[in-house]
Amino acid sequence: MACVNWVGAGDPSSPSKPPAKSRWLKLRTTVQLGGAITQSHKKPPLKREDSFLKRFSTRQSAEPTTQSAHRSFIASQRVLNPDENALFMWLSVLTACVLHNAWTLIVRQAFPELQHAVPRLWFGLDLTTDVVFLADIGVQFRTGYLEQGLMVCDSAKLARHYIRSQRFALDLLALTPLDLVQLWTGPLPIVRIPRFLKLYRAVRFYYMAESRTIYPNMWRVVNLVHILLLLAHWFGCFYYMISELEGFCGSWSYPNPRSDLHYTMLARKYLGSVYWSTLTLTTIGDLATPSTNLQ
Repeated sequence: MACVNWVGAGDPSSPSKPPAKSRWLKLRTTVQLGGAITQSHKKPPLKREDSFLKRFSTRQSAEPTTQSAHRSFIASQRVLNPDENALFMWLSVLTACVLHNAWTLIVRQAFPELQHAVPRLWFGLDLTTDVVFLADIGVQFRTGYLEQGLMVCDSAKLARHYIRSQRFALDLLALTPLDLVQLWTGPLPIVRIPRFLKLYRAVRFYYMAESRTIYPNMWRVVNLVHILLLLAHWFGCFYYMISELEGFCGSWSYPNPRSDLHYTMLARKYLGSVYWSTLTLTTIGDLATPSTNLQ
């Protein structure tokens, strides 16, 4: 058997086996063809978009076109951020207009000579505050707000949010044109009292300033003193108006300017009235007893 196997292995007429390299090439070609056929029959995988993740993702989506993305960027730049300096500066201007009405209307009503002294100045200041209040409506239409932690910059949503709020009704009532009554009655500053409805914007400025200052306690003290002075100012003017309405009768009312020329000066009348209101608010001093029910 050993001789037969040796002879057969060396016989040139016996069939030879293919080399190992050619067998490897055929196997690789077969595998490549099978993989190509399998890939041709496979369907492309479905792309599922998670709306929740897409909503809260910080990356820009590739679906919108460049032009629409540019328009969206410009629209977001035109919206006021409620925490930025631009809105803070605007509220400071608006608060100055609110304080103008709070301090000047009652004193011009109680002391007409002050109103008649510089009528053009008062008219210009009143007109300026009305323009600022009207512009504030446009500002609030473009002021963003947070919805689920995201800043809303869409114009339609901003408009609906503002119109459906109580602020819109207050802003419209604040601009009630009661000033037209002065065309028939003459100067009557107290008819501008609806402008006080804009006080809520001044309160917003107060809290923004308190959060920005490094001395919040001092800011609170300053505002408290300002409120006390404003109350003394208003009560002093009411005191003089009541005294004038009743003809300066009794020891409780302001001294009659007709009987004593020393009390006819505007500064004297105002300071005397504020002095009386300060004593009354602080409950110090010996004040006269009112002699009438109105007093």
